[in-house]
Amino acid sequence: MASSSAQAAAAFLGLVFMPVTEKLTRSNFQSWKSQVLSAIRGAQAAKYLASDAEPPAQFLATTKGGADDKATTIPNPEYDMWVAKDQQVLSYLLGSVSKEILGQVSTVETASAAWATIEGMFASQSRARIITTRMALANATKGTSSISEYVAKMKSLADDMASAGKKIEDEELISYILTGLDGDYDVVVTSVAARVEPISMSELYT
Repeated sequence: MASSSAQAAAAFLGLVFMPVTEKLTRSNFQSWKSQVLSAIRGAQAAKYLASDAEPPAQFLATTKGGADDKATTIPNPEYDMWVAKDQQVLSYLLGSVSKEILGQVSTVETASAAWATIEGMFASQSRARIITTRMALANATKGTSSISEYVAKMKSLADDMASAGKKIEDEELISYILTGLDGDYDVVVTSVAARVEPISMSELYT
């Protein structure tokens, strides 16, 4: 539980984040990402995750107003506020990952760098999962399963795709399901293929 001083600091900076229900591990990136992005966007702090995120100038040029006065610099208060908020977002990210992931990002200094490092770690993993699941959908057949078991299996594969960051629309999933049906369902396949209007998953199952 955060200390009263930490809560006061967060309130002063205007950043209040909802805690994640499950810390980031090797197997839950998409669900973790959804929670974290929702919390950060809710705090209006998504700009600190951008790849081109940079603080404003640390110092501002100023003169005293006289014609002979030389330009001097003063600290820019916007810079200090930007850095403070960026560190709040970084702290939230680091606090929402497991120890195995923390070891990969513990040396980064900005929220943007942490986010880029985490996304980079899981990019290839997500792509591989999407390819494997799409192949499973394309090669699936009803076989000896009941129609209920077959449709449940296909919907489960579609859910896996969605959790990997690639949502399948009903029309595409229905195409996979129809392709895997045996000859007993030729009438159903022909009927669905002849429809002008799109068919929903619930209608197809019925």
